[in-house]
Amino acid sequence: MKKFLLTLAAVAMSLGTAFAQLPAGSTAPDFTITDTDGNTHNLYDILDEGTPVILDLFAVWCGPCWSYAETGVLEEVNSVYGPEGSNEVFVITVESDPDTPASQLYGGGSSIGDWTSIIDFPLADDAGASIANDYDLAYYPTIYMICPDRKVTEVGQLSSAAAYYDAFSNCSVAVEGVNAGVATYDSDVIACSGSKIEPVVSIQNLGTETLTACTINTLIDGQIVSSFDWTGSLNTYATSSVTLAELPAFDSNTEVTFTTVLTGDVNAGDDAITVEISTPVSSHASINIEVSTDFYPGETSWEIRDVNGSVVMSGSYEPGTEDQWNGGGPDADMTHNHVESLAIGCYTFVGMDAFGDGQTGYSGSGAGTDGSIVVTDADGTELLNVSGNWGELIEAAFEVTYGVGIEEVLANKLSIFPNPASNNAAIELNLVESNEVVIEVVNTLGQKVFTYASTMSAGLNKVELPVATLNAGLFYVNIKVGNELITEKLNILK
Repeated sequence: MKKFLLTLAAVAMSLGTAFAQLPAGSTAPDFTITDTDGNTHNLYDILDEGTPVILDLFAVWCGPCWSYAETGVLEEVNSVYGPEGSNEVFVITVESDPDTPASQLYGGGSSIGDWTSIIDFPLADDAGASIANDYDLAYYPTIYMICPDRKVTEVGQLSSAAAYYDAFSNCSVAVEGVNAGVATYDSDVIACSGSKIEPVVSIQNLGTETLTACTINTLIDGQIVSSFDWTGSLNTYATSSVTLAELPAFDSNTEVTFTTVLTGDVNAGDDAITVEISTPVSSHASINIEVSTDFYPGETSWEIRDVNGSVVMSGSYEPGTEDQWNGGGPDADMTHNHVESLAIGCYTFVGMDAFGDGQTGYSGSGAGTDGSIVVTDADGTELLNVSGNWGELIEAAFEVTYGVGIEEVLANKLSIFPNPASNNAAIELNLVESNEVVIEVVNTLGQKVFTYASTMSAGLNKVELPVATLNAGLFYVNIKVGNELITEKLNILK
């Protein structure tokens, strides 16, 4: 992953979930905080006045945070467009590291200096770290733009007050009259076979008059499949989460649209939201994850999560000590293979990069080799294949539909995976009953290079093959189960 020797580069946090910020367009969590002058600020109160908010999250020990504060860009935004200027935006900066006391805003301890000496707009300390947690803070500094409709977008360290003006001037604002809109879709977007999704949407009052009722329609292929009559009381910009009727089971990717219908609605442009409900790739139970690391392996990690979000498999790599960014080490520029068997069900593979640029090839001394992640099943079905700069997060949904349990496979059915293989490979056999099994790996000259014999139990059995010790080339794998002999090819790449 490429590193930049810039004073304004972001400093990666050492949090366990430091891999993603709030997605653009998310609803900003509300907060109330008191600044160093004793003034209390509530986010939603400010937004309800039609004023966008620039939220700067920093740490007192963060060099890039101090350098950016010294540029005076946010000072200029506040003086020109803030309450002392045209009053078009509200700027606040919040110390968000829970391990540093509020007293360090004035210097001392791990603090770089007296922050009150270079910041004269609202400055506060998030003592309970609730803002950092609610906003999925991954690195310092993180700067968000929050519009009056409560939509949040990370804008980063913009170089001028004019650039910030361009950002917040595009915020949506309430219109005169009655105006209901669909703000977000907050439910599943992956439909496992035979399962149904219960959609949840958030509707919002984007008008100046109180919203008391509207109808929410669900459309598939342009046809209304259900309607829900909502009643309540929403002031301007307020939202309400609504659970709608279950969607039917899908057998292919399908677009679903949710719309609000309201007599006298003055703006039809915000009445609908469309989401794509995807059906996952069908997969064998045996999964291989091949991770080719770059020079910064400690920044790469991955998880396989089940339909409930529980982690059933994960991997990470050891950082090095060859430069100031923990480059090199035993896991750098290596291919790592991981093999696992999963139960029937839906899963999501999640690749994560702590720095945010995937596996871009770079080292402290210059250009390097891009890393990659390839996920396949025992039949060679490719579930994910990414390399280079894939960002901070990559996901792939799949559904294990076969290869588990005796009743779901033919007698003595086997899989060799991955195939081709480079460092690791394994054989899995599902046996109807306990039996003697002999496995031989033979090269093209007829020489046996590996032999394994065992009495295997009925059900799923796995045998690792010594791929790492074998030369590249074509091999034949003879599997004898009882009196039956099965031969499969194994291609080894180095």
